[in-house]
Amino acid sequence: MDKEQLKAKLQQGYYRKPSFWDKNFPKVFTAVGILMLLICLGIVVYNYVFIKDSEKTTGVVIRLDGGSRRQGYAPVVEYYDTGQNVHTYYHSVFSRPPQYHVGELVDIYYQKNEPDNANMGYSLLGIGVTGGLGILFLFFGFLFQRVFKF
Repeated sequence: MDKEQLKAKLQQGYYRKPSFWDKNFPKVFTAVGILMLLICLGIVVYNYVFIKDSEKTTGVVIRLDGGSRRQGYAPVVEYYDTGQNVHTYYHSVFSRPPQYHVGELVDIYYQKNEPDNANMGYSLLGIGVTGGLGILFLFFGFLFQRVFKF
C-alpha cells in the first residue's frame, strides 16, 4: 500500500492511525510489572537487613487491636530487650480471623541501639502482593507485546 492508498483509506475512515496508547500499552504494562517486582525486592532487602542487624527475642501477645467488621485484628506484643526493659510493639497487619491469640509467644526482632524499633519478621503480605502483581503485569505485558505489534 503506497501513500496515496493509505491517505484515501484514512479519509474514508477504514483505517485508524494507532494512538500513543495503542502503541505503548504493552510497554507500560511491562514497566509497571518491573516496577512492582523492584518494590518487592526492596521490601525483601529491607526486611533482611533489618533482621540481620537486630536482636531476636520472644514476646507475648497481650491483646488484639481492631475488631471492626472489615479491619480484623492486629496483635499488640510486649517484649523485653537485653537490659530487661519492657517494650510494646503494635503489629500493622490486621487479619480476620485473628492470626495470633492473647498469651501466644511470638518472635520479635528489635534494633540493638533503638529497642522500640521492632517487627515480627518478614512482611509476607507486602512481598506476596507486590511480587504477585508484578509477575502478573509482566506476564500480560509480554503477552500484549506479542499480540499487539505496531
